[in-house]
Amino acid sequence: MPPKYEQHYREEWEKMSEFKQWLTRAKEDSTKAYCKYCKCDIIAKISCLKQHIVTSKHAKHVAPKKSQKKIDFPKVHIQLVTQKAECSLALFISEHASTLTVDHLSEMCKKTFSDSRSADIKLHRTKCTNIIKFALAPHFISQLVADIGHNKFSILVDESTDISVTKILGTSIRYYDSSHKNIITTFLGLVEIENGTADAIVNGLKTLFAELKLNMKNLIGIGTDNASSMTGVNNGVHSLLKTETGNENLVLVRCLCHSLQLAITHASEKSLPRNIEFLIRETYNWFSHSSNRQLFYKELYKTINCGKEPLKITQVCSTRWLSIEPAVRRVIDQWLELKSHFEIVKQKENCYMAEMLYSMYNDPVNHLYLLYLLPILDEVQRVNKNFESNDRDPTKLLNDLVELVESVARRIILPTAQIDVLTATNLESYLDPSPYMGYGFELKLTEYELLPEAERNLRHRCKQFTLKLIQEMRSRLPTNITILRTMSMLSVQETLKAIKPPIIKLAQEFGCQANEIERIVVQWMNIRHTDWENKCSTVEFWSEVYGYKDSADNNPFSELASLAISILSLPHSNAEIERVFSQMNIVKTKLRNRMSLHTLNSILHIRYGLKRSGKCCHSYNVPENVLKQIRGIKESLVMPMTIAIEDGPSTSQAQAHDEADYLIYIDD
Repeated sequence: MPPKYEQHYREEWEKMSEFKQWLTRAKEDSTKAYCKYCKCDIIAKISCLKQHIVTSKHAKHVAPKKSQKKIDFPKVHIQLVTQKAECSLALFISEHASTLTVDHLSEMCKKTFSDSRSADIKLHRTKCTNIIKFALAPHFISQLVADIGHNKFSILVDESTDISVTKILGTSIRYYDSSHKNIITTFLGLVEIENGTADAIVNGLKTLFAELKLNMKNLIGIGTDNASSMTGVNNGVHSLLKTETGNENLVLVRCLCHSLQLAITHASEKSLPRNIEFLIRETYNWFSHSSNRQLFYKELYKTINCGKEPLKITQVCSTRWLSIEPAVRRVIDQWLELKSHFEIVKQKENCYMAEMLYSMYNDPVNHLYLLYLLPILDEVQRVNKNFESNDRDPTKLLNDLVELVESVARRIILPTAQIDVLTATNLESYLDPSPYMGYGFELKLTEYELLPEAERNLRHRCKQFTLKLIQEMRSRLPTNITILRTMSMLSVQETLKAIKPPIIKLAQEFGCQANEIERIVVQWMNIRHTDWENKCSTVEFWSEVYGYKDSADNNPFSELASLAISILSLPHSNAEIERVFSQMNIVKTKLRNRMSLHTLNSILHIRYGLKRSGKCCHSYNVPENVLKQIRGIKESLVMPMTIAIEDGPSTSQAQAHDEADYLIYIDD
C-alpha cells in the first residue's frame, strides 16, 4: 500500500474569502485548524473546512456576527509634525554640521520644546544619515534632473584626491533652467575612479549619467584643466566623449583661470630675477609663524603711520589662482615699513635671512620690478575674476581675454604697428625700443637715479617678461577662438542692431542643420522688430525670447533662441568644480575620514539643492511625499561598510557608525 501523508495546516487558507473571518491554526496540533466562532478544532483538510461551513453549529455562531452593524469612523489625516521636525534637523545637519552632533541636538530639542508635538522626534545619527541619503538627497537629485529635462548642457570635470586618499572625479553641470529662467551652474556628482586616465574618467562619467538618467547626446561642451588626459587630441577625454556622444561639434573649453596662472608663472620663471619671487615668499614666511615678529612690525608700522594698523602680508600659493597679485600689492604698499623693519631686526636678531631680506628691500631695482609687475598683474587678476564668476555676461568674456592680450602687448610694441597680436608670429620685429613702463615705475626710476647700464638691463628684462607673457597667453587660447569670439554678437546690444554680422558660421560651429540655419538666419534678421522688455541682461533677454509666443501660441524665434541658450550654457572656467572640491574638503575632514562616497554625495546634493532654490535649512518647505518617506525610516543596527585607512587620523567607533553606509528598514 502507498504511504499515507498527514495534511498540515496551511497559512494561505486564512486569505481565502470563505475562511478568512473565522479560520486560524490550532495551538497544539499542526494537523488541526481552529474555528474562532465555534471554538472547536477541525481536521486540516480543505474538504473538512468546507463541510464545517454548512453545519448548523457554524451557522448558529456566524449569525450574530453578520447582524452586527459596522461603524464608519472618519478618516484620520496623519499629521506629519514629527517627521517635519526630523526633516528640518536633518537639513540643518546637512548644511551646517556633522551627523555626530544630532544625538545631542535632538535630545536638547525634546527637552526644550516638551510641550510641542515635535517633541516626539526620535532622531540619532544613524536615522539622520538614512534620512539624508534615502529621502532628502533623492528629492534634490530628482529636482535637478527635472530642471535639466531635455535641454542642452555642459559639464565641468576635474579629478582630486580626498582625505582618505581616494581618487575622485568631480563633475558640475551648466544648463538652462526654464523654471528660474536662468543659466545654472551646480554640482552634479562625485565618482570614484581607479586612476586619472582618459578611459577611467569617461567610464566614470558614463556611470554617473546612467545613474541620473541624463542623455549624453545633449552634451554640447566640456570644461577641463590643461592636463593632457583631458585635452589630448587622440585619446583625451574630449576626443573620447565626441565618439561616445556622436557630436563632432562638442566644444572643449580649457580653464582660462588655470591658463592665466600658468602664463604668469612661466613668464616670471623665464624672464625675471629669481630673487623677486624669493622676496615675496620669504617676507610672508618671516611673519607667518611668529606672533612676536608680527607684534613688533605692527608697532613699528603704527609709529610710522600715526597709529594705523598694517594689512597682513599674503602668501603666494601655486594652487590659488593669481595669489601673487595681492602679495605684490601688499609688499609695495608697505615697502618703506618692511625695509625699516628688516634693517632693525637684522641687527637685533643677528639673523642671516633678515640681512638678506634687508639687502633686497634696500635695492631699488627690486622695487622697480614690482612696480612694473603690479599693473599687469592687476589686469590679469581682473579678467581672471570675471572668468571665475557665475554672474558675468558670457558673451563678453572671450572679448575680455582678447583685450587683455592686446592691452599687455600695447605696453611694448610700437603704437604704429598694424598687426593682429593674436596671430602675429614676429612680435619681436615690432617692439618699441623705449616703451613707457607705467606711471609708478617711471616716477620711482627718476627718483632712484640708476646707472645707465642698470636701467637698460631693467627695461630689457621687463620687456622680455611682457613678451613671454604674451606668448604664453596666446598659446593657451582656445583653438577655435575666432569662432568663439563671435559669441559676442549674441549680446543684447549686438542682437538688436539694424546692421549686424551674419550668424551662419556660429550656427555651423554648433552643429545646426541646413534647414535649421535657414530659419535661424531669418529669425536673426527679424528679432529686432519685436519690442522686448529685458534689454539689460543677456541671459534675461534670451530667456524672454525663448519663452515668447505669438498670436497662434507659437514661438517664431524658436531655433534662434535654442541656439543662443545652448551657447550661453557653455562653460568658461573650472572655478565651479574647484568650489565643489572645497565643499568636499569641508564636509569630509580628517575627523570624518571614513565617510562613504554615498553620504558625501548626498550632503553635497542637499547643499547645492538649497542653493539653487535660494533657501536655507530653516526656510525650505519639504514636500509631503518626502515627509511620508521619512515616516518609514527606522534606526538600524546593521554593521556599516567601512573603509580601511592606514597611517591616518584615528576615528572613533561611534564616528565610523555615523559616516558609513547603513541599511534601512521601510514599513509597508
